[in-house]
Amino acid sequence: MSNPHAIGIDLGGTNVRCAVVDAKGQILHRVEQPTEADRGPNRVIAAIADQVAETIAAAGLNRTDVVGIGLGAPGPLSQRHGLIYNSVHLPGWNNVQIRAELARRTGLDTLLENDANAAAFGEYWAGAGAGGEGDLVMFTLGTGVGGGVIVAGRPLHGHYENAGELGHLVVEVNGHPCECGQRGCLEQYASATNLVRRAREAMQAGRESALKSTGSTLAELTCERIVEAVRDGDPLATEVWDEACRYLAVACVLIQHAFNPARVVFGGGMSQAGPLLIDRIVGHFNDMRWHLMDDFPRITLSALGTDAGVVGAAALVLRQAPGELAISNC
Repeated sequence: MSNPHAIGIDLGGTNVRCAVVDAKGQILHRVEQPTEADRGPNRVIAAIADQVAETIAAAGLNRTDVVGIGLGAPGPLSQRHGLIYNSVHLPGWNNVQIRAELARRTGLDTLLENDANAAAFGEYWAGAGAGGEGDLVMFTLGTGVGGGVIVAGRPLHGHYENAGELGHLVVEVNGHPCECGQRGCLEQYASATNLVRRAREAMQAGRESALKSTGSTLAELTCERIVEAVRDGDPLATEVWDEACRYLAVACVLIQHAFNPARVVFGGGMSQAGPLLIDRIVGHFNDMRWHLMDDFPRITLSALGTDAGVVGAAALVLRQAPGELAISNC
């Protein structure tokens, strides 16, 4: 196939994104719809299969023009077996054979990958890491904290296929309990959910803040509103935001020593804060880093934004050797 195309799917707890991507990393057409995970795996997978057909047709292609589907999904999962074990983002999904079922419904070979690994590969292939600058690590910041690690041009899976769960790095011994069962996970200190929780708790304890005077209740507080308040100089919003950035800098120091990548990339909803996020992370990182060697990664924002997941998932298919994708689905 002289100009191959692949389908990239980003399955999240809230929305499913589906796109046709060409060999240059360009999106020909994309669609997005609510996941509605509570409908159960069978109905969600059927809806994704419909999305695939709709996207191929809207791009003016035939199914024979598409070499396969790359599916990024929240873990824990098994790439080898095409299986989602369970996920806090997909309640009730236990041991779902999503790869085989999606392949059966679409007639296309399908590859399953952790969603943050897919996003990281998208940045490596066509985004912030494009140009072959070496290994890359990505954090996705939103409701939780995801992570993807690209080593020698491939996602790092680890022996048990769950490498790169960077949101569950322990940054505070005996810290806040996490839904994963650990305590002190990065996700509990640097996610959008944590920002809202920290600000709400402080105001409930009597702290004054402009966040109280927005005409909405504390229950309606959002990360976006906190970012606005930081820009306006609100002391409480600035405090909780800076705390999150400091913990992310701690994670960058750990990543530097664990993987020594060329680049660390931040994506997800919180990354839309732009310099307000990245400048503070870099500032804290520079205060913490060691001084034995000048081997520091370049810390940057995502270049692909919300498209990183679908581009990366499709790219993993397009980068497969001939016949390798089909073998991976056995």
